[in-house]
Amino acid sequence: MQTLAYLARQPILDREGKIYAYELLFRDSPESDIAIIASDVLATAQVLENVLNNIGIERLIGNNKAFVNCSKNMLLDNLFGLLNPKYFVLEVLEDVEVDEAIVKAVQRYRALGFELALDDFIFNDEFITRFKPLFPYVSYVKMDVVDNSQESMNAAAVFFKTMGIKLLAEKVEDEATFKRCEEAGYDYFQGFFFAKPELVTGRKIDATSATLLQLLLRIKSRPSLEDMVESLTKHEDIAQNLLRFVNSDSETRHSRIDNVKDAIVWVGMRRIQEWLMLMLYARPELGMTPQASPLFQNASHRAKFMESLARTIDENNDDFCAKAFMVGLISRMDALVRAPLETILPDAPTDDEMQDALLNRTGRLGTLLRLADAVELDDREAIQACLKEEGIHFAQLKLCLNESYSFANEH
Repeated sequence: MQTLAYLARQPILDREGKIYAYELLFRDSPESDIAIIASDVLATAQVLENVLNNIGIERLIGNNKAFVNCSKNMLLDNLFGLLNPKYFVLEVLEDVEVDEAIVKAVQRYRALGFELALDDFIFNDEFITRFKPLFPYVSYVKMDVVDNSQESMNAAAVFFKTMGIKLLAEKVEDEATFKRCEEAGYDYFQGFFFAKPELVTGRKIDATSATLLQLLLRIKSRPSLEDMVESLTKHEDIAQNLLRFVNSDSETRHSRIDNVKDAIVWVGMRRIQEWLMLMLYARPELGMTPQASPLFQNASHRAKFMESLARTIDENNDDFCAKAFMVGLISRMDALVRAPLETILPDAPTDDEMQDALLNRTGRLGTLLRLADAVELDDREAIQACLKEEGIHFAQLKLCLNESYSFANEH
């Protein structure tokens, strides 16, 4: 029987706030009480094959790395031997008993070019003694900020830095924790702190962002070419940016495009949508390209995921699908502009249904947003509840996730 599995993906950021890697969490149906990663090696191999064949590792993670959990049996059975070591970092789970066979397996993977990490390390004598034989082969140690005191986090940074091992702080959920770990010398950070910055009460969305959101909603409503031309030409600055974007393409340099209509015809509505999203997240204060921004990747994923889910449950309702896309995109605008959603929404293209979803997680759109939250947090109970509420089958969830991961990394 074929194993049904979906993929949860959590970003790992560097000290500059750019995406360095993703941890890939392989899961079976939320209706099961047992995660695939905890079952036998054969089932896990089927999941890996399924996910990588359906999505493709480069489309899934771009130019970043992929951290994957490894149990003792996975290491000993050479499960990952055929994978590309350029992309994969193998995480040795915290419950692995280190014996001669494990040391040899780790040495073999290291010789193949894989980087290895110690997962959920507790900085105490027992862990240090147990994992000491692996220290010469390990590139990363992951420290959970919940399971370790700040004193332990600080001490671990000093201890492992002397061996040239990089430190990764897990479950970093707010800026204050991020700053403490950054000051302690941690290299990488995992958690959704980037989506929960310190908000400035009273700050509102800027006019350009509001306009870009309006244009995105317009294009999601499947306008005619003439209608889209009219919408874009009303905003001279945006229209000029579009022409610069189109003419920067090497294929168009010898045939300059000088009007909005020709620009749309040349690149197509799909690429106009992608360009508008890039413009929305191309903020100087981020200090990076939108593609390297975890907010852009996360918002793109949410938007496409929710649109795909909406199409699944109400296939012919283009308006509902457009709203679902926009709710996913706007759900991260508070982090982007560092302002509460309550102050952003009056200037954003949202109706009562969309606002109820964004502020209260209610209504059909609210359920889809709660499902997006649950998948990101790997909350299996919440995933199951949302699927049941909207009558979404697990196979449909898997398909929507695959589409959304591909979409987010194609920009």
